[in-house]
Amino acid sequence: MQACTGAGWTAAPAAERVPVGDALGRVAAAEVRASWQVPPSACAAMDGIAIAAGSVAALAQAPGSARLAAGAFAWVDTGDPIPPGLDTVVERERVELGGDGSARVTGPVPAGLHVRAAGEDFPAGELLITPGRRLGPVDLAVAAAAGHAALEVARRPVIALIPTGDEVRPAGAVLGPGGVTDSNSIMLAARAREAGARALAGQVAPDQPDVIAAAVTAAAVTADLVLVIAGSSAGRGDHTAGVLTRAGGLAVRGVAVRPGHPVLLGYAAAGREQGGRGAVVPAIGVPGYPLAAAVIFELFAVPLIAALQGAPPPDRPVQWARLACDWTSSPDLEDWVPVSLSPAGGKPDTGAAVVATPGRRGAGAVSRLLRADAWWPIPAGQAKFVRGELIAVHPRA
Repeated sequence: MQACTGAGWTAAPAAERVPVGDALGRVAAAEVRASWQVPPSACAAMDGIAIAAGSVAALAQAPGSARLAAGAFAWVDTGDPIPPGLDTVVERERVELGGDGSARVTGPVPAGLHVRAAGEDFPAGELLITPGRRLGPVDLAVAAAAGHAALEVARRPVIALIPTGDEVRPAGAVLGPGGVTDSNSIMLAARAREAGARALAGQVAPDQPDVIAAAVTAAAVTADLVLVIAGSSAGRGDHTAGVLTRAGGLAVRGVAVRPGHPVLLGYAAAGREQGGRGAVVPAIGVPGYPLAAAVIFELFAVPLIAALQGAPPPDRPVQWARLACDWTSSPDLEDWVPVSLSPAGGKPDTGAAVVATPGRRGAGAVSRLLRADAWWPIPAGQAKFVRGELIAVHPRA
């Protein structure tokens, strides 16, 4: 487990070695260098005959035509090593065989044509993958070609999710008056796995500070990040701020973001309740409304999960769109608005081929996320927008 200590975060994430075929989506924890050069020797890049280009020039009978005696060339298929003394491949389509075993070559034959030089792809020792890179299919193929059967990757960080609330029921439970299904932990656990983490969702904790604190302290023993879902505001049943203060420490209470303003940022110490110092891990008090939970997870948990793997924060791609309606936002907060995207229709005059339609207001409606294709982050200080205005949105992960 990577822990936060008085000296700061440990310099590098814990690593493990996995077969190269199992490393998709993992973050490289060490340099990957070529064990050998590729290709190992000069080889044919086409099916045809291997020749010495100089012999064609010497035997040319007419512009663009030469006849080679039997034994002056060798048949090769794509990938075959080039025989010693030969340096060029003429594709089959330009070779005419004679009855005496000779071959007539038509067209120009520059030296080195259709030949992959030894080490052309990469030489031995070349740096191919740097630490912190999230590995994709091509990375795995390159590593295998370079002689690696296994790779050092960052251990997947463990994210503990603790849903709270007397009114919250597990998925599938019949709801009574005021009941709420625990959909947030399912959503955030899935998003954590997408971000490269292992997600451990606990049972719903009732609105009892002692019970929640015990769950947080226990989670800090094995987790790299603890998420306490709901209870972050200032209502009579909201205990997360006090729990984090008691279980470790509270650094931030509320941020200028909507939805998600009442988020709590702090840490939890394993064994703190028993007087032990234990490991210290970051903790986030996630607001209970689904939109707020989603926004806060993207803004704070996703970059932290990347950092725990030694990777940079993920890029948020930008797409330009035309606003479908007038819109007013609070000038005092950074406002994250879910929008649906649809074709603009007709020929776009500014390069924006889509229209962005904001969903109805309200952070408690999980269906807004279902219908949203992108987030529209509105910086603080910007309040009014008019229909047809060009806006920048971030397609949802």
